Amino acid sequence: MSKARLILATAFVAIAMMLPQAARAQQLGLPGPMNNLSLQGLEQAGPGSLKHSGKTADESIRDAKRKFADADPRVRVQGLEGLRFVDSMDANEILFRGISDPDVRVRIKAIDVLGARGVADAVPIMSQELFLRETPAVEKLHLVASLGRIGDQRGAMPIINYLKETDDADSRGTAVYALGEIGDPAANDSLIQIVSNDPSPKVRKLAREAIEKIDGELPSRHQAVVEAGKQKDIATDEKLAKLRQMDEEMQAKQY
Repeated sequence: MSKARLILATAFVAIAMMLPQAARAQQLGLPGPMNNLSLQGLEQAGPGSLKHSGKTADESIRDAKRKFADADPRVRVQGLEGLRFVDSMDANEILFRGISDPDVRVRIKAIDVLGARGVADAVPIMSQELFLRETPAVEKLHLVASLGRIGDQRGAMPIINYLKETDDADSRGTAVYALGEIGDPAANDSLIQIVSNDPSPKVRKLAREAIEKIDGELPSRHQAVVEAGKQKDIATDEKLAKLRQMDEEMQAKQY
């Protein structure tokens, strides 16, 4: 290595070490601390990013199967990411296998993609994983976020139970936001208690907004997706394109 390259490499390492912990973790493709309360921002804590490959569904599935068989978890993550916008039951089958992967990075990617796809069939297994004590805290946070993005009311009670177990403000904020996205009136009592008693002003604010979403005073992403699905005259590709655009826009929002 030349002297100039050595100097550049040393400078890069020094700058990386000065970055906040979350930024360093993101550079490494690992989950970092949850400082962003939005469900969309939460995906940035997981490995990979939101990208659409432009491949056909069959090509994406073949590519995902090949990569998911790889010994390197980073390659398996890439395979699952490629299924984000694939409209196929075969894609869901691979993603469900990803939830049981031995590597937490792969599990998180599977959870995130299933949430982004709005796969309601994933709610029971996600709820079970959220209940288990051995599930890592960062994985539980992604489970909560994805349950909120899916918007199925079966996910409300597991999130309410999760709220009772965590004192972390960021985690509670994500859970409260998810309850607002799900829109189950059964969550109102818990949200009212949070508005009255939670020590975090941001969590209390999110709880008020969640109640307004449940009461229909504020819109939610889930409601927008449901409305898009009701437009039967729109072609499937156009629907997917609109959902991709919506997902990318919401990824960019920050709390």
